[in-house]
Amino acid sequence: MKIVGVGVGPGMLTVEAAKAIQHAEVIYGSERAIELAAEHICCEIKHIKDYSRLHELPDNAVVLSTGDPNLSGLGKYARPGDVVIPGISSLQAACARLHIDQSGIVVITAHGRDPAPAAVKLRSAITLGFTVFLLPAYEFGVEQVAAMLLDMGIDVPIAVFERLGYEDERVEVGSGSEPPCVNSKLYCIMVGYAIV
Repeated sequence: MKIVGVGVGPGMLTVEAAKAIQHAEVIYGSERAIELAAEHICCEIKHIKDYSRLHELPDNAVVLSTGDPNLSGLGKYARPGDVVIPGISSLQAACARLHIDQSGIVVITAHGRDPAPAAVKLRSAITLGFTVFLLPAYEFGVEQVAAMLLDMGIDVPIAVFERLGYEDERVEVGSGSEPPCVNSKLYCIMVGYAIV
């Protein structure tokens, strides 16, 4: 099986990923992942409903993963011998938009899981002075992050990145005391002093 990152938005598909998709015999993916790779797909397409069953797919399957498979993506399902092809992630795009070096960023995900551990990690990283990139959860987004920061007595910059790579992409910078607005379900957050 190949797990192929299709990028965070349109035009963010790598040449390596495009070749793997073009040579695929059967493609599996979400509606959004298939849409991002559509111009390169020349074979049968199957929509994935249950990602925990990826191990049941045939060896020749090419599975599309939005963003990069190893940033809170499908790379965790790779078996020994499987191939994982990277994609341009929301982390990379967000750092590029604000000219922030990725090497100093702490990455935390609350997406698709219990957000409590993410909240603990965020509190710790911010206390230590790190800038955090957060993939939010419905129950742990900008409002909860801003409230946590104010509770900690820290008012650092907060940036929201919506629909990265799409024509209606939006980036807004605020702070704990004046948090940025969220207008889309497709967004990520950055918190910390690296945001200028």
